[in-house]
Amino acid sequence: MRKIIFIIAILAAFLSCNAYAGEGATFLEFRNKIFDESRAIKLLLTSSKKDMIFMNSMWDSCIATMIELDAYFGMLGIFNTIKKENVMEGAVTYLHDWLNVIKNTNELNIKNLNAISARPIENNAKLHAKRLITYYTELNNRIDAELTKVAALKITAKKEKTTRKGR
Repeated sequence: MRKIIFIIAILAAFLSCNAYAGEGATFLEFRNKIFDESRAIKLLLTSSKKDMIFMNSMWDSCIATMIELDAYFGMLGIFNTIKKENVMEGAVTYLHDWLNVIKNTNELNIKNLNAISARPIENNAKLHAKRLITYYTELNNRIDAELTKVAALKITAKKEKTTRKGR
């Protein structure tokens, strides 16, 4: 119960800021898509006969991605409490690095899903694998756009750090 309240609080804080007003789907929308997919996969775990391990692996990857995104939402909540004039390069670097971790995990998931779905598997498993590949690919595209924004913040933080030292 505490976990649900914590997640709702993070999402409320996330939605209250305008960090994601822009093009395409937001990270929250991707998280919700992956969450819905994980629920559908979980329901199939009991009915899958030969692909149970693969289905469980897909479910695990969904959960891991949601946890990574939830952690990023938490980081944004902390980051948004920092005054703009006090943005530290370390905080921005940490956000940048975490986005890269999510992206690398997604790339690994895509690679594994492509390899396994190329084998003869049940139609349900193949369908969910294709959906997850699409979600992870789209999420990585969104992460690339976000990395561009964070890189700009990083440059600004470096300039402000240099300006403060010069005073």
